[in-house]
Amino acid sequence: MTPVATPYGLGDASPQSITVHKLTGRNFISWSKSVMMYICGRGKDDFLTGFVPRHDAGDPKLRLWKADNNMVMSWLINSTTPEIGENFLLYDTAKDIWDAAPEAYSCKDNSAELFAIETTLQPLCQGENTVTVYFTKLTQLWRQLDMFEQFYWRCPQDEQRYKAIIEQRRLFKFLLGLNNDLDDVRGRILGTKPLSSL
Repeated sequence: MTPVATPYGLGDASPQSITVHKLTGRNFISWSKSVMMYICGRGKDDFLTGFVPRHDAGDPKLRLWKADNNMVMSWLINSTTPEIGENFLLYDTAKDIWDAAPEAYSCKDNSAELFAIETTLQPLCQGENTVTVYFTKLTQLWRQLDMFEQFYWRCPQDEQRYKAIIEQRRLFKFLLGLNNDLDDVRGRILGTKPLSSL
């Protein structure tokens, strides 16, 4: 379907799935990030933030606003499970849905998600994988951890120091998981001063 020009950007009325991360009630952070990425890419994120206000009755722009708002609402509803989407059908604007989603489905401490990632991460080693595949799997899990772990620092120096500690621990995890036939490489890396980055 051809995008339609509107005052707020390019519209796309296609009923496509906008993300593989459907909101299930237990994956709010990954869902919200992937949905926002899609909607920002379409130039419609102002409908989530409320930056584009609803026009008054009689304003000729109201019809276009409604069309864009309903399109964004349909993207949000179609990116959820049917049970969650059924509830969101009762809202009037995309912003209403966007504001309600974290209240209902965001877990403040993300403990369940963090535990699931750590459960996969801890025993992970190279095994039959190439070094590249092993590293890619580790990196994917570490990025998920970074997404779920949200820290608020009082000073930038503490944040930088923490990141350096995490980087060192991840290097150790990577090296520990390498197969035994790479002991020489592991030893050379550990012998470098300062230690190499991942």
